[in-house]
Amino acid sequence: MSITRLAIRQAIAEETGLGFLVTATDGSTTTLISSAAALTGPMSSQRFGRGSPIRFSTLAGAASTETTFVDSYAPNTGTITLSPAVTAVVADDIAEIWAKDFSTVDRIDEAIDRGLQRHCLHWVPIPLTDVPDGDMGDSAITDLWTASVSTVTKVSMSWPGSIGQRYLRVLNAGYAASNAIPCQAGDVWPIDALVYVAVGTGTLTVYDDTNAAAITLSGDGGSYTGTGWKRLSNTFTVPSGCETLSIRLGSTGATDDTYWTSVVAHPQDRRRFTLPARVLRKRVGDVLVRRGEEYEDFRLEPYVTGGREVEIGESPVGITVQLSSASSDPVYVEELRPYEALTTDTATTECADELAIKAGIYEVYKGLAKGDRTRETKSGYLTASDVEELRQDSLRDLKGIQYLSADDRTVYR
Repeated sequence: MSITRLAIRQAIAEETGLGFLVTATDGSTTTLISSAAALTGPMSSQRFGRGSPIRFSTLAGAASTETTFVDSYAPNTGTITLSPAVTAVVADDIAEIWAKDFSTVDRIDEAIDRGLQRHCLHWVPIPLTDVPDGDMGDSAITDLWTASVSTVTKVSMSWPGSIGQRYLRVLNAGYAASNAIPCQAGDVWPIDALVYVAVGTGTLTVYDDTNAAAITLSGDGGSYTGTGWKRLSNTFTVPSGCETLSIRLGSTGATDDTYWTSVVAHPQDRRRFTLPARVLRKRVGDVLVRRGEEYEDFRLEPYVTGGREVEIGESPVGITVQLSSASSDPVYVEELRPYEALTTDTATTECADELAIKAGIYEVYKGLAKGDRTRETKSGYLTASDVEELRQDSLRDLKGIQYLSADDRTVYR
């Protein structure tokens, strides 16, 4: 279940009539020619007004995001003159021609991003942990993880790898070190992490910053050589004299490629946790426990112990979670999070296709409704009142398919 920005944009073009998908039968650096009915026939030369933005999804037979504008249109030959010139157009190249109300096709992409980030929400499990950014929920690397030799990035992964919002990717030999974590000598800590190994070996190290030495792990060990997901579950005792420790997520070989998430580490008797600062109280959901020793056995179950409820409160530093008793398995709190913006036409979102498209359509019409003019589309002429009615209709469509729970259909504007 994933859809690209290109597919969302083209669906918006087709469903609204504000954009036209055209397949070239001929062309050049300055012309787009199509003998299909979309461009030829008894139509006005203003059908595609001067300045209407055009984006090619394929150009010269290759994937493209090159953009240009309509300079003139000749319906008798199906020829659109382009300005500025582009890489030469060849047969079967595909272009999107948008209404001149949009100064550029970027306005459509921005509407898609607003739709994903305002109206398309999903529950993401956040592990309760003392590791800063242990859920990899922040898009940044700087100030959160320090790379040593390796190339370190934050990435998204499609289902079935989609456990959280994003993952820490460690490419080639080396590691990414977390910020320092205060600790008390003699305390026993569980440490649990999920790693996806694409190539080579993933390595998990707990490092004694004070004494400059690795700390011995007991359990699954600190590495996995194979392909696919692996849960690494261990415990360790904080050494004498150790005042701070850090977590190192790494790889061993020059071509190794590993992905990390859900890094859980804290004193074993810890019951009170603070969620990341970004989390809002109104977006906190259920408290869940992860069961199963292997990744394939991963499942989240409601946290229940002794019949007592979890206490969720607020403090000056963020939302707090107070467990009634310590858990031997990792505990998560669900956060209601928007989907992320799409940076390229090939970028994908895990948002349901229909929801992503409907949210984009609503944002497009909401933008158009701010104007006050009549515009021509593939479906005919639209007055300002028509656009406002379409905006309302698109909002009803969006609310009809958007669901957060059985009794919650909130639309965030």
